[in-house]
Amino acid sequence: MADTLDAMADALNFASSVNGNTQRPSSPAAWENTGGGRLEGEWSSNPLQDANLSAGLLANSANDHASGLAAVLRMPAGGIFSTYTVARGLLESAARAWYLMEPDIEVLERVRRHMNERLHSLNESRLLLHGQGQAATHQDNQEKKILDTGGEHFSFRVSKKYKAARLGEERPSAMKLADDCMAAAAGETGMGRLVYQLLSGKAHGVAYALLQLLGAPSTPQDPEIPGVALRQVQHNAVDVAQMLLVPVVVYASMSQRYFQHQGWDPAGWQEASSNAYRGWAALAQAVPDAKGLVTVPQAQVT
Repeated sequence: MADTLDAMADALNFASSVNGNTQRPSSPAAWENTGGGRLEGEWSSNPLQDANLSAGLLANSANDHASGLAAVLRMPAGGIFSTYTVARGLLESAARAWYLMEPDIEVLERVRRHMNERLHSLNESRLLLHGQGQAATHQDNQEKKILDTGGEHFSFRVSKKYKAARLGEERPSAMKLADDCMAAAAGETGMGRLVYQLLSGKAHGVAYALLQLLGAPSTPQDPEIPGVALRQVQHNAVDVAQMLLVPVVVYASMSQRYFQHQGWDPAGWQEASSNAYRGWAALAQAVPDAKGLVTVPQAQVT
């Protein structure tokens, strides 16, 4: 499991390195960043380039989380609790990048999505400053510039009714994006939302989520401590694969879009992602024997 994650992350890092950490000249990202896609306005000198750089930052965050998740899975105890915390970070970054790099959307829509990310970020940093008793003059000014430019020059509907201001449609939650990505990649509706909620519960230390990691009581109750039943934390490859298959699928879907948007050769990555799909899916469907051991045909994970 860890090897397949490392292989995918290494393939993306290699493609980025051999291409000078930038898009190829004939790629969709290059077209948007240069003559055909440039938008004038007060947002920046090239808001499309900013949008693509922001998406790339998230893609690299997801890739780093994938490598981190592989390292956690290799821990002697398998990273019983930390596995799910790192997986949640992977799912969030990958789902957001997947959304921002959607192919064949209008350039103005790509900028709108990016600006809503900026507005969300400005609001979060403003709350941080206010919590320290400080003014957020820069954040307020930047927000006004984004909203004024969007409303006056590009006729976007401006709203400040929510926690963060926005242009047009509301910024989708990571949970919704995970669900949208799973529906697009695997035809699964509701699975992304469910897994995101479960991972969030584990990452935040919510009791119901942590209790799911406990096995059945070994005895009705501890004879030395009346009223207390002994339950052991269980952690095996099948349980992990079933819970983390969604983050892996979303990560792979995001990476595919990243390769396409950057115009990179996906050959090495496609082999790595295919192996990951087969291996994780095989484990997720496996049934442990009486001793809790799982045997997966080698052909399914090579």
